[in-house]
Amino acid sequence: MKILAIGDIHGSASRVQKIVELIHNKNVELVLITGDLTEFGNVMEAEEVLKPLKGFKILAVPGNMDSKAVLHLLEEKGISLHEKKKKIDKYTFVGFGSGLVGDAGNFLSSEEKIKKALIELMQGEKNVVLLTHLPPLETKLDKSSRGIPIGSSAVKEILEETQPIVHLCGHAHSSFGEEKIGNTISINIGSVKENRALLLELGDEIKWKEILI
Repeated sequence: MKILAIGDIHGSASRVQKIVELIHNKNVELVLITGDLTEFGNVMEAEEVLKPLKGFKILAVPGNMDSKAVLHLLEEKGISLHEKKKKIDKYTFVGFGSGLVGDAGNFLSSEEKIKKALIELMQGEKNVVLLTHLPPLETKLDKSSRGIPIGSSAVKEILEETQPIVHLCGHAHSSFGEEKIGNTISINIGSVKENRALLLELGDEIKWKEILI
C-alpha cells in the first residue's frame, strides 16, 4: 500500500497542491494527515487545504492549532480518524489528534485521555498503523526548534506497550526523521509549511521517502 503522509500544513493549501503535483503517477492509495491543517482553527482554511486532495482516500486527525469546528468538518467529510480506527486491506489505522493541555492552541487533550483512548482502540488489533499529532516524548522526534521536548508520554508508552508496525506523527517541525521504539518504526513526517511530506510504502518491507516541495 502506498501512502502520502502530510501534516503541520498550517493553511498552506498551495503547498498541498504542489505535493499533489509531485506525486502524480506514484499510485498513492491513501493520504494520512497528522494534524494542524490550519493556523488558528478556521474551518474555511481547512476546506482550502483539503481541496487539492479531492479524489484521494483520506484519513486525518486534528492538531493543537485546529479546533473542534475543524474536527467537525473532518467528521462531516467522513475522513476523521480521531479516537477511531479503520481497517483497510490487512491494516488497521488508529488515530488520536490534538496537543497537550497547557500547550498553545485550540484542540488539547490530557495524557490520561490519550492513553485511555488508544489502549481501547488498539486492543486485539494487528498490523496497526498509528496516527497521532504528538510525537513520543524524549525521543529525537519531539524536539522543538529550541531543542525542548514537546512530545507525549502517553504516545511513548502506547508505542512501547502495543508495538504498532508504524507510527506517524508531527507537531515538532524541526524533528523530521525516524526512531525505532521496540519493533515500531516511529516517524515524524515533518511540516508541509516547511516544505516537507512523506511517501510511505507498506508491504513485506516498510519503506519511506521524503518529499521536498
